[in-house]
Amino acid sequence: MPAVRSVLSGLSVAPGKRGFAKAAHGFAKRAMALPGFPYLWIGCAAAAGLMTITGGFRTGDLPLDKRALFWMVLMGWNAIKWQALFALFVRKQSDWWRVSLLGGVPLNLMLPLEIAGAGRIAGTGVTAPPLEILGRAASISLGIFLVCSLIGWMLWRRAQPRPMPASGLLARARIDPAHLIAIEAEDHYCRVHDRSGASALIHYRFGDAIEEVSGLEGTQVHRGTWVAANAVEGAAREGRRWALLLAGGQRVAVSATYLPQARARGWLNMRGK
Repeated sequence: MPAVRSVLSGLSVAPGKRGFAKAAHGFAKRAMALPGFPYLWIGCAAAAGLMTITGGFRTGDLPLDKRALFWMVLMGWNAIKWQALFALFVRKQSDWWRVSLLGGVPLNLMLPLEIAGAGRIAGTGVTAPPLEILGRAASISLGIFLVCSLIGWMLWRRAQPRPMPASGLLARARIDPAHLIAIEAEDHYCRVHDRSGASALIHYRFGDAIEEVSGLEGTQVHRGTWVAANAVEGAAREGRRWALLLAGGQRVAVSATYLPQARARGWLNMRGK
């Protein structure tokens, strides 16, 4: 049926568009794996909107378009700075407070210059005495720190260990959650590894196992593999493929699907002991 084939071929996606869609999908996956994303960006966007509406820090006299541009540039740049800081140094939930407090000092030293730069980009001079500029910088810094603290609190609450079911996988395997290294799917079974080097093969759905350990510090690295964060001792690369080196000498492959999560946790930068 030539006519039907002609219509179907007309509906096919052009190679260039497929490539763009694939690249966009890959970028979105990498972005979602970044620590604090998208909460940091949502918080900074909300702060920019609030300051635009209220005319914070004497910007109320500016035309609305210039005021909005000023705050979008300033808060957008600060979102980039903080996101880079978190991506470099946040590896586990307990890092949030330390990184926010210690990293905030050097990041905010440049805020006076950033305020002046955002004013130039917006086409208006945001001028004030040096002490007032420092006061504005401190206020903006406090707002960003509060956003970061809220992010840390939300993620900490989400990561709180849930009570393990009495008849769950770990209970049946007789493995303490603190000693868990990895869970691997084997057909309709799950093999549970602990730090002693022992393992137990339990008839259990891998999807149910992932849900059971969702409150523990760890992540899925393959279609059928979950690893505990404190079990990762290093990483090895063979061509384009990655593997994690775990406590006890175990080695697990990282699939391309879950590579962004492993990279965001800093595991791929670790060297084996």
